[in-house]
Amino acid sequence: MKMRTTIHHLCSDIWQEIFHYFNAIEVINGLIYVTDAANAVVFNLCCHCFLRGLVLDACTRNFPKNLLFTQVISLELHQESCFNDFHLCSEVRSLKLVGDSQWAIDLLAKVSYGMLKLEQLTLIVPGIGLLHNFLASISPLLSLRRLAIYAEHLEERIKSGASFFKETKIEQFILRSCSSVSCNDLLSMCPSLNNIRFLDITLFHVNKDLIFSFSFPKLRSISLILIEIPFDWIIGLVERALSVLKLKLSGLVNAEGFVVNDKWLNLFQSCPSLITVIVSVSLEQDTTSPYNATIQKHLREISLDLKCIDEDGEYYSDERNQCRWWNLSGNVIKRHKYIGEKYRKFCN
Repeated sequence: MKMRTTIHHLCSDIWQEIFHYFNAIEVINGLIYVTDAANAVVFNLCCHCFLRGLVLDACTRNFPKNLLFTQVISLELHQESCFNDFHLCSEVRSLKLVGDSQWAIDLLAKVSYGMLKLEQLTLIVPGIGLLHNFLASISPLLSLRRLAIYAEHLEERIKSGASFFKETKIEQFILRSCSSVSCNDLLSMCPSLNNIRFLDITLFHVNKDLIFSFSFPKLRSISLILIEIPFDWIIGLVERALSVLKLKLSGLVNAEGFVVNDKWLNLFQSCPSLITVIVSVSLEQDTTSPYNATIQKHLREISLDLKCIDEDGEYYSDERNQCRWWNLSGNVIKRHKYIGEKYRKFCN
């Protein structure tokens, strides 16, 4: 007859695994004092039981007495929180700040010399007007490897601020914003991003006279959300990403370079290391000049599918020109040299 296993038979190793599925408050309030083995894992510092997902917001006023902040490795802090004992959070690896931009900058100045093991930083702020100051405030965080900034409100353009031309060890940089992020802004950030391997950014504007005077020597993957960025600028970017393997493009684009006189294969010629280009972009076209079968056939030959997503086009009741939205999607994969020859013959 097999012996039944109860909660009291669970050993310390299993309790450590269980704790990984709950946040810190849930562990302290609901799972300790269940068994002696569970208590031993939480309160025995030699077990190195780390607590994840501690959220401190306006609703968190009283902390559990048994909560040891030295065990917390994942912390989410809101501006409305009354927590100020950052010196106790010396083991934090992942930090998420939600609040006003200046509050986040001031807070980073306080914690940068205490959280020496911080590897991931996420900022949820209204806008990126103080982006220069953000990057300046993280320069003391020598262990930081991933920086993500999300800004959902539209505001004025990025202000000139503190100098942050100090190189960091950041390998992943994500910047998602509804504000205007120009390629010039990207240029100014390059010294801080010299070691990045993954870049995910929203680009809105391009200076036509922009000269590419930078490079990303370690970049492996690029993800761009485009708002009418010229194709030639993308080519110029990958030319300076000497080791990039994957390029992902989404957003809103113009037809030139993407559909009409497309330059997709030029990307592989400009960057020999590039293997895959993942495409999912939208564009608008006048109904009086739809994309012909020759264009669509050529795009299919390089694994791109061009589809109209507005079949009716009934936007106006008067005689103004109607426009339709199209979607261009697919994966362009680097192939043998004969593809390039076929492409050149098609263009001629």
